[in-house]
Parts: sequence; structure tokens; C-alpha cells
Amino acid sequence: MPTRYVLIGNSAAALEAIRGIRKHDREGAITVINREEGPAYSRVALPYYVAGEMTLNDLLIRQRPDYGSLGASLVEKENVTAIDAAGKKVMLASGKKVEFDKLLIGTGSETIKPPIQGLDQVPHHYLWTLDDAIGMKKAAEKAQTAVVIGGGFIGMLAAEALRKLKIKLTIVEMAPILLPQLLDEGAGKLFLQAVRDEGVTVRTDALVSALAKKGDAIEVTLKDGTTFTVDMAVVATGVKPHVQCVSNGAVTVNKGIVVNEYLASNHPDIYAAGDVAETKDFLSADRSIYAIWPTAVEQGRAAGANMAGAKQVYPGGLGMNVVELFNVTLAQLGRFREGAGDDVKMLNQGGDGLYRKVVVDKNGTLVGAVYLGNENGAAEMGVIHSAIKRREKWQGFQDGRPPVFTYASVMHRVPRY
Repeated sequence: MPTRYVLIGNSAAALEAIRGIRKHDREGAITVINREEGPAYSRVALPYYVAGEMTLNDLLIRQRPDYGSLGASLVEKENVTAIDAAGKKVMLASGKKVEFDKLLIGTGSETIKPPIQGLDQVPHHYLWTLDDAIGMKKAAEKAQTAVVIGGGFIGMLAAEALRKLKIKLTIVEMAPILLPQLLDEGAGKLFLQAVRDEGVTVRTDALVSALAKKGDAIEVTLKDGTTFTVDMAVVATGVKPHVQCVSNGAVTVNKGIVVNEYLASNHPDIYAAGDVAETKDFLSADRSIYAIWPTAVEQGRAAGANMAGAKQVYPGGLGMNVVELFNVTLAQLGRFREGAGDDVKMLNQGGDGLYRKVVVDKNGTLVGAVYLGNENGAAEMGVIHSAIKRREKWQGFQDGRPPVFTYASVMHRVPRY
């Protein structure tokens, strides 16, 4: 009897898992359970849709016939409510049950709702799903002013999209810099100034305490008592692993679903990959969750192969982000905030206006980097990323500096898949 593979989720991890399965098993039955409607789309491209630079069709990275060509069945608009690990069944909100031999949980992340007084009483928007993006785009068409609550990665992507639409922006961030998870203090200060230079009002070290309707507008109240009004509000206060389907204890959950080097949970036939998976960190013995597209692709591919009988070891997660925001290219790799015993190499020599920092551990091994500047630095970070993966020593670079490339515009384009 063919193996029954069930994949919960319809994004990077699940799509790559299909490929991984088919590489080792051409006959097994694959069912993909999608809580949204339609084939897979690129989440990282949603801001470009909001800004009017891409159409809905441009966002799609799969068409419905693609699933059939791989022998996979797509189940749409179905939410998984529970998993019966012992009975090997997936329970759906519709009351249906789907049996499995091998299961992949690739449910991704969900947005965090902040404790803001009055939030539920005013129109507000997130930027995480396709429906979110559609709603934000409609609101932006009528807005002249907006507040973005949260200056992290998603918040800045939303702010960049609204800026392109000529909307007057105020960004409120609780940290002293923008992108506090992506940049260190030095790069963060430079980026904050670049955003302000574009005419954006940025309030750091600040919290939104309340939102309220004020005629057709929204009144924003900060914790320090400051108030101002806007036409639309965007909430971007972070995401967390979407683990509701295993809240009954089907598998071990810490911050995410705990998996081993083969992406298997404590149940040998249940795997997890992507934003929901808590894996070993590449650089340490710690466990981490890296909610980024490349990591989901790597984990999904390995998990799919292992579900089909391979023994493919996942070496651990390594943080990596490359993005262009407010006319600045930003990149972050690995352990970019130095710790005890680490050595910092600052490479912004010659007054070129770039911020280029590399972190080397006590053994001289490359462990992290931060870049802020023009697009050429993205390719430079690509070289360092490969070196970190190979656990290379800093002395391996000629003159102690990585090479500078001129074809970075090709290397750092936003992936469509």
C-alpha cells in the first residue's frame, strides 16, 4: 500500500517537502492541507503587491495543476484543530479526519496581537497573509496618513510599501533603534537616520497604549501621553509559531515544535519544518527558530526526504536576512552581536559610508556579520555566509577582508520561491 503523506501548510516548507518526498518515493499519496484558499503564494512579496508593484497573479508560486503533476492533493480552507498521534489522524474544523502514515507540520507563524486598549474597536491591518495584504492595499488607496506599530522586519516592509504610495508615516517602535532583531546598535542608528531622511516620523523607545475612533480617523495615544491622528493603522508587533494544532500534546512543544537533526518530533512519524520548527542552532548547542524563507526551504526539503526513508541530517539553523529598505541595503548573518571572547572586524575603511562588521569567535572562526550600505554588500555577505557554513577562519581571506563584488543586484533579489 502506498505511503500516505499529509502536509499541514502550503508555503515554503510544505512545497519543498513535496520535492523531497518525490525524490525518494514516486508512488506515495500526498495531501496538502491549506487553511487559506488557493495555491501557494510568496509571502515575502506581499509588500510589493501592497505598493502596486505586483499583481495577485504575480504573487503565486504555484498553480493548482502543479500539485496534480506531483501527485499531490490540495485541500483548501480547512483548519487543523487537533492531531491524534497514536491513531495517526488529523482532525479538521469541518469534522473530517485525514489519516496519515507520515505527517509534516509546516503551519508557519501567526501574528502577535498586542495589548493595546481599543485595538478591536478600530480598523487595523496586519501584513502576514494574502488576505491581510488585500485589505491593507484597499485601505491604503484611501489613506493619506498611517501609523505602523512596530519597527521590526514586517513593520518596516509595511512602512516601505506605504511610503511608496506617498502616505505620510509615523513608525512607533519600543526599542531604541529600528529593526532591533536584524541590526546592531551602530547599523541601527544609521538606518534610523536614513528612514527619517525620507520624511518619516519615527518614535523609538515608545509604546502605543491606546487606539480610538475620532470621526473618520484613528487617534493614537502613546504611553507617554502623546496623541496624534491617522487614517489607517498597521500592527506589526511580531509573529510566533502557529502551534494550535498540537495544543493537545500530540508532540513536544517548547517555543515551537521540538525536532531532532532529521526534523522529526518526539513521535517518529511526525515531522516539523519552517517557522513552526524549533531546531538546533548551527553555531551553538542552543535551540532556535528562524522564521525566514530560506530556512523553511532547507528544512522542508530535508524533512520530506526523511519522511520518505532518507537519513538527511539538517545541520542547524543560521540566521540570515538580506533586504533593501528606504534605499538602503541591509544584511545580517549568524551571531552578529558579539559576546565574551569574540573579536569584531570593522571593514568600513576609507570613509565610503558603508557599515560592514564581521564577528569572529575566540578560535578565529567566522560566526556573524552585519552590513548596511549599497547593493554590492549583499554579495559580500553571500561570501561570508558560505564561509560561516564551512566554519572557515577569518585568516582565510586575503588581507583579512572578503572580496567586493559588483553583481550584487543579481544576488539579493527578493526570491519568488
